[in-house]
Amino acid sequence: MKGGTKDIWLIFLAIFSAGVVSMLMELSLLREFVYIFGSTAVSNAIIISVFLIGLAFGAYLGTWQALNAKSESEAKQKFVLIQLLSALFILLFFVSKKYFIYHSQEPNLVRFYFLASVFVPSLLSGVAYAVSVKIMHWRGEKFITYIYACSTLGSVVGGVAHGIILVPLWGVKSAYICGVVFAGLSLYAIYPIMNWKRKVLIGSFLMAAIAAIQFDISKLLFPSDNLLFSKDSDFGVVEVWKLGEADAKYNHLLLGGKDVDYKLDETPINLKVNNIHQSFNLPIDRQIHEQWAETSLNIVNRQANVLLFGYGSGVTAVAYLRSPMVEKSDIVENCMPVIEAASVFFKDEFGYAKKSSKANFIIDDFRGHVRFTNEQYDIIALDHSIQDPYSIGYFTLEFFDQLKRITKPGGVILLLGQGLSWNTTRLSFRYIYKNVDPKINSALRSGCLYLSEHELTGPVSRDYEIVRDRLSVEDLVYSDQRVQRLGEYNEKALKAIR
Repeated sequence: MKGGTKDIWLIFLAIFSAGVVSMLMELSLLREFVYIFGSTAVSNAIIISVFLIGLAFGAYLGTWQALNAKSESEAKQKFVLIQLLSALFILLFFVSKKYFIYHSQEPNLVRFYFLASVFVPSLLSGVAYAVSVKIMHWRGEKFITYIYACSTLGSVVGGVAHGIILVPLWGVKSAYICGVVFAGLSLYAIYPIMNWKRKVLIGSFLMAAIAAIQFDISKLLFPSDNLLFSKDSDFGVVEVWKLGEADAKYNHLLLGGKDVDYKLDETPINLKVNNIHQSFNLPIDRQIHEQWAETSLNIVNRQANVLLFGYGSGVTAVAYLRSPMVEKSDIVENCMPVIEAASVFFKDEFGYAKKSSKANFIIDDFRGHVRFTNEQYDIIALDHSIQDPYSIGYFTLEFFDQLKRITKPGGVILLLGQGLSWNTTRLSFRYIYKNVDPKINSALRSGCLYLSEHELTGPVSRDYEIVRDRLSVEDLVYSDQRVQRLGEYNEKALKAIR
């Protein structure tokens, strides 16, 4: 069955659109998977491998005799069915994912759900590719060779749109809506001669799917009463959760507070980015950041320019800005929704920081800011949650080399709660101080490092102990996971240190 030039271009448009859908779903599912299982070499490898397995198996499945088409028209009908199934999957996944992300208490069920959710769209994409080959079979060999290029081009466009336009501007929900739109475009382009009843029926389904995603009916099906704020950014989902009484008290004690000191001045909340804790509004959390600012300023013991990474809520910023020792503070936050959440849930701190003439809020990637800034700082503070969804680029020798470049002589770099490799810190800095001041909160004594190329001589320097190159087994060092005794290292780590 031969067709004209217009018909051929419609077929290529359909294949291109199917490629867009495939990449939109791969990136969206990777993003959803990371929210639950974190970003590790294992989790990223699993989801990408499962997606590729689905493509390979789908392409093989498309060659089965049961899916064999006797004519180009029949092959086109099968392609339409696959795109309909793709749109249906997007709808079902978007409606059900809230339950598995927030409500299900069965870890194995959640794992199976996400792995199946990755496998199904890639399987459909693989089958669609095999069927598109059959469609072109009747048109000649040269057209078959164009299929891969056309599908790949669609994947490129889908990937660029997902990362640069859709998620940063409108959130991941827009990626699912575009997935449904391009699945519809693909099926109408591949089979424009379907009768009007089918066109109306399919169009009605597509519009209903788009409406269900746009108005997020999953909120009605699986409400989360404690979720006070949720918004997408290109660095992850920013959320504010209301803490229950038991959780608030648990975190108070976990942060070093005393049982007798526990009190709540307001509804307790937890600000998260990509399911990683950023800030509590608990009094003990504010106290920790106040002590951290006071301690670091006493270490440098001079008028200071301060650089804060990942403190967009304003809690830490205010602790520095209230000190007369601070001349200027640059507050770098990598996702705008954190700023929006702070303006609502940390009104006092955020409002103070925004009005301060010493404060400068910067929305930028942390690594990008460090790499290209020409400013020099006396204090650089890195939060425990300074990481991106793919956990690369931070706490490396290269990153610390850039930090040293913008640190003034006698200045310090502070790290709160984030594990560091011993080799990275040993090779990057001459002096590594761990907090042993008994006057400050236990959270800082056990989870804070002060790094400097120069020996610290401030009024509280006596309260900090140099972690030397050669340690005894009784000494504490900061490992990749937690503060622990050197004797607890395994043989491989011990050999590396020696």
